[in-house]
Amino acid sequence: MSPVPDLERAAAARARFLAQLPRGYRPWLHLAVPNLYGALLIAACATQLAEPTRAQWLTVPLTLVLAQAVEWRFHRDLLHRRVSPVQWLYDAHTVSHHAVYVRGAMTIREPRELRGILFPWWALGLITALMTPFALALGWLCGRDVGLLFLATTHAYVLLYEALHLAYHLPPRFQVLQRWPLRALAAHHAAHHDPRLMQRANFGVTSPLWDLVRGTRRP
Repeated sequence: MSPVPDLERAAAARARFLAQLPRGYRPWLHLAVPNLYGALLIAACATQLAEPTRAQWLTVPLTLVLAQAVEWRFHRDLLHRRVSPVQWLYDAHTVSHHAVYVRGAMTIREPRELRGILFPWWALGLITALMTPFALALGWLCGRDVGLLFLATTHAYVLLYEALHLAYHLPPRFQVLQRWPLRALAAHHAAHHDPRLMQRANFGVTSPLWDLVRGTRRP
């Protein structure tokens, strides 16, 4: 099947998306607020650490691996399936994001398109609210430093996710995209944006690890 109809539909979807943006939307504020908040929270956790043991430092890699599994599941089951009462996630991702950006037309053309790439500005605050009970429980069970490391790592992971996802949608003139492994990760994500693959392949954004584990990796 020719990709031309996909590209034509994507161009029309981009025009509709831009026409519907709120008049007061500020892309650089949208980019800055979550990153500043996340950096401050991570720094606050770091300054509160006492003396983590080697075993407690394992919280960081273990949390990163767990986060990739959660990312894969969240992407497949909530962003690509309409599930009540959070069907708006499907509409924002599959209906809107995937309509605008398809394989062969992945790049943003103006800063206002950050609205369709980044999480809502309040999403990181929601993640704080969701992760804090787990951090408190880990702190109580395994020591305060483990809770702090878990909270800092989860937020660092979300910031990494956002940075990588944005990088995949930047124009080719950004030289960082020409470097391995970012080039390979961008190609992995672009394959996910093929309308024929998006519902069943390449759900990992930060890495293809869980696609390899679950057998959903496609070139």
